[in-house]
Order: sequence, then structure tokens, then C-alpha cells
Amino acid sequence: MPKKEKKRADGLVEKTVTDPRTGKRIHFYWHAEAVAMKKILEYTEKSEKVRLFSDVAKEWHDIHWPELAPNTPRSYNPAYRRAVDEFGEEYIREIRPQEIKRFILEFSIGGKSKKVVTTQLNILSMIFAYAVSEGDIEYSPCDHISVPKNLSKKRREAASEEDEKRVKQSQKDWLLPYLILYTGLRKGEALALTYEDIDRKENLIHVTKSVYHNPNKPMIKCPKTEAGNRTVPILDPLKKVIPRKKTGYLFSEDGGKTPLSAGQYERRWNAYIKRVGITCTAHQLRHSYATMLFECGITVKDAQDLLGHSTAAMTQDIYTHLRNDRKKQTAKILNDSLSKKSN
Repeated sequence: MPKKEKKRADGLVEKTVTDPRTGKRIHFYWHAEAVAMKKILEYTEKSEKVRLFSDVAKEWHDIHWPELAPNTPRSYNPAYRRAVDEFGEEYIREIRPQEIKRFILEFSIGGKSKKVVTTQLNILSMIFAYAVSEGDIEYSPCDHISVPKNLSKKRREAASEEDEKRVKQSQKDWLLPYLILYTGLRKGEALALTYEDIDRKENLIHVTKSVYHNPNKPMIKCPKTEAGNRTVPILDPLKKVIPRKKTGYLFSEDGGKTPLSAGQYERRWNAYIKRVGITCTAHQLRHSYATMLFECGITVKDAQDLLGHSTAAMTQDIYTHLRNDRKKQTAKILNDSLSKKSN
């Protein structure tokens, strides 16, 4: 650091230090030179400890990533990379709330869903909170930043009536899509299902686990919430087609010893949709089950239990969406009828 010094009119000697990172001139005053040099040394050491955002982010990543639920990194990775791309070369102490706000606003443009934007802000908030705990900064610039209002909330629609019809007609082709349609199980829950989980006497399926892949190998995990542990009824159409007197995993390529790997599942699903001619996803079939519950008048509370939602609000959100769709259909029918009468 280049240093300059001069004697002031009051007798104090002033030493000026230029910070190479910011270009700012820092002034020190002293009667004894040793005192000034000590202050300059302390400032220099403190300045050298200022880290880049990318360094702090990587340290946070290495510590906290292993603690995440198995499937969480899949949605967190893009947000983490975007954060490092945007702020990586900046000193973390110099990042201001205005920069975070600008980044979030610009990122939200272009039809981004509320969930995606919220995840992006959450990642930044966690990195800066870690920086606070490590003494890199005194406060987080994310503290008073929120996601823009009126962002779209992407909804996964149910499978089309034609897709549902084809799944019902092809239950002998592959049981998994048919089972999801009539139980509402998540894909991972269906892949983890064993014949021992099926209580034929009580006509119940016990959902106690789920499959995730790391990266191709099937791994078993417990539900994220207690609501994930549940029982669902075996409806009559499904009861007729579940094989009897077998053990192990229902969906397996080694006689029930292990669940399908990621590659095995993808190959079977892609081959199935080509043979049957559907375009929906496994999750859309789960949504079809939710729609069936709504149309049959099942209460929100009971539907929540059957779907394994952690809160009633999640189920209510689906029901509200379906109810609004029904109102639109009713309005169309009424308008068509009135139009015919007027003609």
C-alpha cells in the first residue's frame, strides 16, 4: 500500500493509505509514529481478510450441501450457480441490498415462477447469513429483500382425459402408471413400494418410504414429514390387477430385490409412453388422483391425508384451482346455452 504522510497545523502527523481494492484513501493521525503504524497494520490485516463472494459461497456449499435432503440439490444447484456467476468476483463486504434487489427483479422477468425466484433469493440469503456468522460481514444485504409480487404460480395440471383413458386401458402393459392414477402416490413412493406394504385383508397400502437416485443407484429414504407416512385405500380397479403371492419390490428388474435404477425407470417410462401414446408425466397422474378426490366430494382434510401433503393449505390450493376451473366450465355451458336460445 503506498503511504503518504504530512504534518498538520495542530501538530499531529497524518498518514494516508490508499486501499488497492477500493481506491479509497484512509487517514490515520498520531503523535507517536508507533501508534499510527499499529493502526495501519490492523487495518491492513482486516482488509486482507475480506473475501470474495465466490470463496464464502463455496465454503458454505461444502459445509451445508451434505446436510440437504437427497433431492433438494437438484433445485438448489441452478440457483447456487447463478448466484456465483452474478456476485462471485465481488468482495462480499461490498455487496449492497440494492444489488440484490436489482438482481432478483431482473431474474424474475420472463415468466419465472414464484417458486423459482423464491429459491434464488433463499440461496443468496443462506450464503450471506453464513458470511455474517463467520464475521465476513455485519449484516446480510438480503434481510429486507422480498420476491416481486404477482409472480406466476406454476401448476401441474392433471393428465388429459385421453391420457387417463389410455393408462386405464394399458394396466396390463405396466402397472406403475395405473397404480399412481388410483393411489396418488409420488413416483418415488411408488418405486419404493413392496408387496409387504400391501394389506389385502384391509385393502390398504402402507406408504412408509420413497426412492431417490444417487445418481443412478436407487436409495431408500423416509418421508420428509410425518404426513408422508400414511395409508391409502386399494380401490377396486387396482385391487384386481395387483399380482398376488409375491415378495420384494413391485417395480424391479431383479426379481424384487432392488427398486428400479434411474436409468431403468427412464427407459421403461419412455418405452411405455411411446407404446401407449400418452404425453403426461407420473406427477400429472398423481394430480389426476387429486382431481378424482375433488370430484367425488372428498374433504380437504381427508384428501390431505391421502395425498400426504404436509399442510392442508397445499391441498386447498389444488382444490381452489379445480373449483375455479369448474366455474369457468359452468360459465361456458351457460353462455353457450344462452347463445343458442337467442338465435
